Amino acid sequence: MANTQGVAYVFGSPATITLFTAADSTTTIFTGTTSTANEGFDISHECDTEEVKNTSGEVVGHVVSNNRLSLNVNCIPSGATVADALLTSFLADGNGTAVITGAKVVTCGGVANAINTGGSPASGRWIYAGGGSVKFTNSGKAMVSLPLKKYPSITALTAIAL
Repeated sequence: MANTQGVAYVFGSPATITLFTAADSTTTIFTGTTSTANEGFDISHECDTEEVKNTSGEVVGHVVSNNRLSLNVNCIPSGATVADALLTSFLADGNGTAVITGAKVVTCGGVANAINTGGSPASGRWIYAGGGSVKFTNSGKAMVSLPLKKYPSITALTAIAL
């Protein structure tokens, strides 16, 4: 285990992720702890912006809307058996959701405890909007990349059929 003298540093974050389909927010597709197979995750804050200009073309206002968080989870599929490891290579359907617990508590985009979906204060579920990948290689470990989004104003658990 690494240690340091002088200044403290933050190294990675363990987490448990549970995936659900868009149609069912109670039956899990996959639950896995990424603490031992977690290659890391990146969280970022995004929003839409618009500049308001006067008749001279000078900016006189700035409008921000559609605040959201993006999280890209990178992990190595793992399990007690190869079959269990393949189960963790799962990518949900569009609008599937993810629950994340046990990650370090950080504030991002004004959302306290932004990564975890439970805890205090609780924040909404992550939404899988597609774009994930599973990389298999003959020269090393497989890798799952799971891009997720969270909109603070969305509190529904399942997609609504149109």
